[in-house]
This record gives sequence, structure tokens and C-alpha cells, in this order.
Amino acid sequence: MFTTEVWLTPLILLPGVALLIMSTSARFGQVQTEFHRLLDHRDAHARILAGHLLQRAALFRNALVSLYSSVGMFALGSLLGGVVNLWRPESLWVVGGLTILGISGLVYASVELIRESLLCLQVIRDHSEQVKNECRPEG
Repeated sequence: MFTTEVWLTPLILLPGVALLIMSTSARFGQVQTEFHRLLDHRDAHARILAGHLLQRAALFRNALVSLYSSVGMFALGSLLGGVVNLWRPESLWVVGGLTILGISGLVYASVELIRESLLCLQVIRDHSEQVKNECRPEG
């Protein structure tokens, strides 16, 4: 029974990773929408915001690649675990190694998403400054 639990464990993590992928993909799409809006407002402030959006896009890309890699590692670990379980149950360390790699990918993706969240706050501050500057009375 223990060997079956070992190679099924990575599959149990997949729904959580899938939710992270969906939310990260949606946020990545929002960055693309922001870029399209900036095309209509080409000024000095738009260049600053474009730089922030580019940084955010890179962080999202890194997170998504890491999440997709984690899914691949978990799936491969479970597949190999099932095959190894049939012929060589003592070799289940392979599944553990791939599971550790998959979890490492999740940790990296989480760090990238935290970095993006912090950068997003800077973008919001920049927007706030622009609004304040545009709403000041001339005089």
C-alpha cells in the first residue's frame, strides 16, 4: 500500500497547481491589456509604466514556466512511479526526487508571484501620482 501512496502523491498536488496556473494566466492577460491601453497614451509616464509592465510580464512568464514544469515533474513522477511499482518497488526514490523537483518549481513560482505583487504596488503608486498630477489646478 505504501508504494501506491508514494506515486499517487504528486497527482494529489496537481489541482492546487492548476488553480495557480489559471489565476497567474489571468493576471498575465491583464498585463497585456494594460500594454494595449498604454499604446493610446504615449507620454513620459506611459514609458515608465511600460517598464513596470514589462518587469511584471517577465515575472509572470517565469512563474508560469515554473508551474508548467512542476506539472510535468508531478505527472512524470507519477507515471514512472506506477511503472517502477510494477517491476521494482524498491526504486521509488525516483518518484520522490521528481516530486521534490516539482515542489521546488512551486516554491520558485511563488517567489516570482510575490515579486510581481510587490511590483504591482509600484505600478499602482505610479498611476496614483499621474492622477494627482492631472487633477492639480493650474496656477
